[in-house]
Amino acid sequence: MRNMDDHHELEQPPVIFLWLLGGEVRMGGDDLVAEWGVCCNTRIQQPQSPRSLQHLVGPSIPSAENGTATGGPHQQPVFSSPKKKRSATVTNLDDFDKRVVRRTVPGFYERHEIPTLHKIYEELKENISFNGSNESLRRILLQMGFKYTKVDGRKFLMERSDVAAARTRFLREIRQVKVSSQNIVYLDETWVNQNYTVGKCWTDTASPQATGIQQPTGKGRRLIIVHAGMRNGFVNNAELIFQAKNDGDYHNQMNSTLFEDWFRNQLIPNISPNSVIVMDNASYHSVQLEKKPTSSWRKSDIRDWLIKKGVRPSDNLLKHELYELAKKFDTGTKYVIDTIAEEAGHRVIRLPPYHCQYNPIELIWAQVKTYIAKANTFKMVDLKRLAKEALNHVTPNNWMKAVQHAEQQQEEDSQQDVAVDHFVDSFLINISESSEDELSD
Repeated sequence: MRNMDDHHELEQPPVIFLWLLGGEVRMGGDDLVAEWGVCCNTRIQQPQSPRSLQHLVGPSIPSAENGTATGGPHQQPVFSSPKKKRSATVTNLDDFDKRVVRRTVPGFYERHEIPTLHKIYEELKENISFNGSNESLRRILLQMGFKYTKVDGRKFLMERSDVAAARTRFLREIRQVKVSSQNIVYLDETWVNQNYTVGKCWTDTASPQATGIQQPTGKGRRLIIVHAGMRNGFVNNAELIFQAKNDGDYHNQMNSTLFEDWFRNQLIPNISPNSVIVMDNASYHSVQLEKKPTSSWRKSDIRDWLIKKGVRPSDNLLKHELYELAKKFDTGTKYVIDTIAEEAGHRVIRLPPYHCQYNPIELIWAQVKTYIAKANTFKMVDLKRLAKEALNHVTPNNWMKAVQHAEQQQEEDSQQDVAVDHFVDSFLINISESSEDELSD
């Protein structure tokens, strides 16, 4: 009869499996389970104690035998591996990169190709070194007014019809203005922070002392610059520079009262008669002369609005009926700024959404900010002086080149729209659209 002690001599050596699955390590008795991602098979010739197994996973694993594990010697210790951090989405493209994105999508149609997310991603990676994910690109396209729509049973990217229509309307209007040789004035606002500086500079890596720009932490306080220009330079006496609170988007620092005062008292008196003024659709540019009823209005307010229009609605009409009746008396949207310009003999043309590249002053702002960044002392007392110097360094030739560049962009987009229209017209476009979540290959 075999002795019980001989049992260990005949027993097959235990097999230890290390499963490396990214989770945690558990150890108890003679078993070791390590869930970290890769499987390895280790055969031990003799039974091992928990203490003797520590060499498999390193000295950091406490032994249940010496009682160092939490909860006593019989509880299995648990060790968690650090979790991977998901990289943030990249959606903050600058204006130049956004222009490339906007021209990339219709470029596929010009080549008689269907744009997909993968194709757009690969082209942007080559053209602007785009380093975001597919999800980042999807968000950017949606923010820029593109949609994923069904065309002849297939899904692909198209620009929103309202954005395309606004662009076509602007391009037709501005072309007529240039033919009539009217004076065109471009206005806009920008900002510069107190600690604004260049992004890169040469440094001495061999020096033990700190070299390069010693930029203070934070953005500091903020200046807002309002100005307007023409083909031959800035409008005289139209410069407005003021300090604002640094609480996020600089658009929050502007308001309709401030803009209207500048527009009426600094711009209008200093431009030639019968000028065309180009501006974007910022909220302080677009205060309506008269608010029109919306579905969120109270029933009594819609009724009062109709009465002011000379309409006597029946007392038994429901709210949705009053709202539909109000639509019939809608004469279009009129803005306060447009009215001020018309009273002075001028006309306002608004840029289409997402098309700031049509305004040449954007290139002028880039030049102004570069000048400030190179000479900034990070002192607020010097920042306003630098801003004035930067504006004075912009020459009429700079403005002429900026206007020519914007006009070239407009002409190229006009031709591209025609090419895209001819190509897309060959498809039967379904009315139904997919949800935004379906924007993928």
